Amino acid sequence: MPRQFAFLIVIPILVTLVALSFPISSQAESLVAPVYAGTPYDLINAVNALRAASGLPPYSINSTLMFTAQSQADFMAATGDVTHSGPGGIGLTDRLLAAGYPLAGNLSLGGFRAENITGGGESMPAQNAIDHWTGDALHLNTMLSPNLTEIGAGVSIANGRVYYVIDCARPTTSGAPQVSTTDVGGGTTVPAGEAPILVAIVSTPNSDGDVIHEVNYGQTLWQIAIAYEVKIDDIRRLNNIFGNDIYPGNKLLIKRGVILPTASPTESSTPEPMATSTVAATSTPIIIPLTYTSTSIPTSTPSIASGNNSTVMGIAIGIIALALLGGGIFTWIGSSKKEQ
Repeated sequence: MPRQFAFLIVIPILVTLVALSFPISSQAESLVAPVYAGTPYDLINAVNALRAASGLPPYSINSTLMFTAQSQADFMAATGDVTHSGPGGIGLTDRLLAAGYPLAGNLSLGGFRAENITGGGESMPAQNAIDHWTGDALHLNTMLSPNLTEIGAGVSIANGRVYYVIDCARPTTSGAPQVSTTDVGGGTTVPAGEAPILVAIVSTPNSDGDVIHEVNYGQTLWQIAIAYEVKIDDIRRLNNIFGNDIYPGNKLLIKRGVILPTASPTESSTPEPMATSTVAATSTPIIIPLTYTSTSIPTSTPSIASGNNSTVMGIAIGIIALALLGGGIFTWIGSSKKEQ
């Protein structure tokens, strides 16, 4: 009887060991992947889906509108302000004309164009922006206007927030920009055909490790801050600037004490020429390749080696447990026969 009692205690222990020998699901597999902000093309697809549901033809993607929308999204991300005004207070019509877009309509009244903007947490998907814009007639008309034919979109993320922009417009029949030298958009006047330099070429540190940028025509603090991946307030602080006014020829201190990499004496490198991007006011918009950084946050994945080690360890424990179980059974059978 004592042996039988001991056997009854050993059996549950062995069964528990066998159960523990099976691999346990990784915690990473049980986590639900978070949703991140959408792309400009998510915005465009959602707008065109809305137009299709209303029996309207889809908007055509225009590279110049893609550029102006992305520039405005970047500007809002740099300033943290959701606004229709661009650098220096420049309005939408002036921004389109400055970029060389052949805007149709009466330019003194702004032309045929409209812009929707919004912002939210960086995990806010593009569809949320569309749902927000459908909440009032003015924003809904931007997406469902029968008078507009082309669209561009921009998405930018900064400081945990995402900024969405769509620019919709109608081009001239000829495809050539209208001539205008007046302030038509409520902001800084930028005559059509005289597009400012919108790309700040990054300077390399000098011998003291300081990064100095010389301001070119049309450049603004927000463009320079984006190019160097710094904050506007940092540029203001380093240069004792209290506003946004900078002028061509100004030399701005961007960074201080940058450590220069030291090259091996036996190695030499030939610097590649740096390309500059300009916006030309031509009858046919130039296709500007756009690149977007991924907003996804990489997550760690268990390595294959560690998974294999866990499986092997589980099998080994299972074999030992089964061996002990078999030995216990044989011992119990033998003791039963002797008692009989």
